[in-house]
Amino acid sequence: MPLHLDRQINGKVSFFELWYLVNNMDEANLKMLRDALLYLGIPGVGKELTTDTAFALLCDWKDKSFDREGSRLKKALIEKGLARSWKDMCERRLETKSGVSEELLDHILWNIGDEINISQFLSELIADKRETRCNVSGNKGYVFKESLVVLREWSEGTQTESQAIQLSLALERANCKPLDRTFFKVPEHLLKAISPQEVEGFVYRLTGRHCKRLAKAVGSTDEKVITTLINDNNDDLFDTQSMIMDWVDGQESSNFEKRCRLDDAIITIGRHDMTDSFGTTIYRVKTGGTVQRPHPDAKKFNSTSIFNDDLHALLKHLPKGAVSVFLEKLGISIDEDMDDMKERLTGWRDDHLRGSKVCSLQELVLIHKDVLKKTNNNNVLDLKDEELEDVFASISSREQMDQLKSGIGIAIKEGPFTLEHLKEWRNSQGMEKRRENLRKTLHDMKLSGCVVDRRPPQHVYRAEMVRLAFTMLYTDVRPLAELLNMDTSKGKIVREPQKGTVGLLLQLLEKSRDSGTHRRRDFCVAIRDLGYLDVARLAYFDYDESLSVLYNVTSKLSQQEMEMLMKHLDSDKAVLSIGRVRTRSAGTYDNLMLMKRWRDQFRLEPFHHSSKLVHGLRAIGRTGLAEEVLGGLNQHMQMSGAVAIHICNSLDDDQLQRLCVHLRLRTTKRQEDRTTTSTAVVEWMQNCVKHFDKIPALNKIVKNKFDFRKHENNELFKAGFSELAEEIMLLQYPRFSRTV
Repeated sequence: MPLHLDRQINGKVSFFELWYLVNNMDEANLKMLRDALLYLGIPGVGKELTTDTAFALLCDWKDKSFDREGSRLKKALIEKGLARSWKDMCERRLETKSGVSEELLDHILWNIGDEINISQFLSELIADKRETRCNVSGNKGYVFKESLVVLREWSEGTQTESQAIQLSLALERANCKPLDRTFFKVPEHLLKAISPQEVEGFVYRLTGRHCKRLAKAVGSTDEKVITTLINDNNDDLFDTQSMIMDWVDGQESSNFEKRCRLDDAIITIGRHDMTDSFGTTIYRVKTGGTVQRPHPDAKKFNSTSIFNDDLHALLKHLPKGAVSVFLEKLGISIDEDMDDMKERLTGWRDDHLRGSKVCSLQELVLIHKDVLKKTNNNNVLDLKDEELEDVFASISSREQMDQLKSGIGIAIKEGPFTLEHLKEWRNSQGMEKRRENLRKTLHDMKLSGCVVDRRPPQHVYRAEMVRLAFTMLYTDVRPLAELLNMDTSKGKIVREPQKGTVGLLLQLLEKSRDSGTHRRRDFCVAIRDLGYLDVARLAYFDYDESLSVLYNVTSKLSQQEMEMLMKHLDSDKAVLSIGRVRTRSAGTYDNLMLMKRWRDQFRLEPFHHSSKLVHGLRAIGRTGLAEEVLGGLNQHMQMSGAVAIHICNSLDDDQLQRLCVHLRLRTTKRQEDRTTTSTAVVEWMQNCVKHFDKIPALNKIVKNKFDFRKHENNELFKAGFSELAEEIMLLQYPRFSRTV
């Protein structure tokens, strides 16, 4: 039966209609379509025709054809027995009941991008309503917003033809390639905005890796428990969910593009256990789109697997002489050219993902541990090359160089004393004495600050767990955050010390409660055995510095010197802007906030704050101040009044009252007396370390004042005052009776 005249397509055929045509054909019709393509004289038609190939061939034909595409296509289809397909195409053009979604309009605008092209597209689409078209000028966000309003009004209006076809033809006339032939291919669910629920699931997989590893180490594998731990971290440690949602909201791109970027980033950073989190990877692989190719065995990865960053961590903690032994243990061939060592290791890992050869991270860590033992190294808790380089960088005279040689007993027959000599000395010393002997000599030279000391072997404070938990969580978060330039300033003050990763670390610490003087060592070994070698090192050595010391040093600098210093320190770009305009005078810096933000930056590797500060002070010409830090002159200071006030101001009224009760201070509960209450708390903070110094080493009530100190601090931490507990802990550490 002949088609009604109005239903005929005599002029341009849209790319959408060609796609609709081929995607509504079965295998028999595709064979007839092949004949129709040959009838049209389209080159490159093979014996077998798939839907994708047919669409590509028709697109090429359309690009090279002229007007009256409809008449030519109609003739070919009817001639080859596809009259029904032609009729369906014609009827689809006049289908006006089903409009396009706002998400699709959003997708089109963001992919056009340029405001001139958007203007041209709107002109082609709404030619009879030019006077209502928006004034598309200004920034991209404004152009997009106004244009979307116009498209929404258009889509809600009365239509005489299919909206999808109108959009396709308008894009073609505006020369928006290849969008004119691709915009309709993306499934509707991938065009939707990324929801908080999707991000929540994403965060579970992203940060769940370290939680599952830790939970297994303390005997917990319940998925509900793991979920609670991850939520606790988000609420009380670091708001990973807000970090990702803020990034999503801040991207000037379509929802589909945001999904693609996140999915591609996951593959780039090697988190293969999270492949296709936002649904675009498999879709783009199937449709031949631009995509980061997924790992062929992505489904094999889980929290026990060996990831790229795990391999990097193990390699980093292998001395040069132990690398070949490690590779040999794994059965990896060794030759002179080892530039592709990372590729060889990932290849080995991929071969051990399945079958009888499967190897877990924990098993690989044991191999790594055995190699270090066989090569007489304990590189995780040893003097590292970087520390020896810091020692050399801290020596400012020939006299100091001679003191160092003499103090550690190096005799050089000829030539200057070099860094290699110092490394050879380290390697010749017993592992237990290397650091102790070097620090003793440096202490006599008033340079003890350039090499970190061990933390007290028996006294492990609960407050330490916060920074360890941050670092462990950041091993999961940082690769993605860095790659996509996400804001990592979402850290929180821990108020619930028994929850999340902090709680898991406390459970791990509890397992070593019977270790006595080896408690810290056993705790660090347990962390190392999970593959977190840098976290183990951070727990073993005194890398951190109190905010009081950092503020005391920098308070002696001018505003110009402070700005210069921050540029020399390893700090976020946003640190200076956060520290600016915190005081009454515009353009000045709040040194306390600057130092707090700098110290609390997320870092994967242990960061010796005092040493970095020394290098920065020297770089700006404040060598005298640098020497004070190196000589440890600030080690026995009290809590700074400014720091005490800052901590007090971070507490709301209820928290402040609870702290007063905990400290047994006399205060009023009236709201208007917060100033009086704060004053009492600040006074206690400033005197707490001083009062402790007066307690004799042996006390009638408490056998050991160091035990008493730890107990009091732990109680403060358990009560929810982690920031105060950490500051007191860092001020108290240097007072422990240890080797210099």
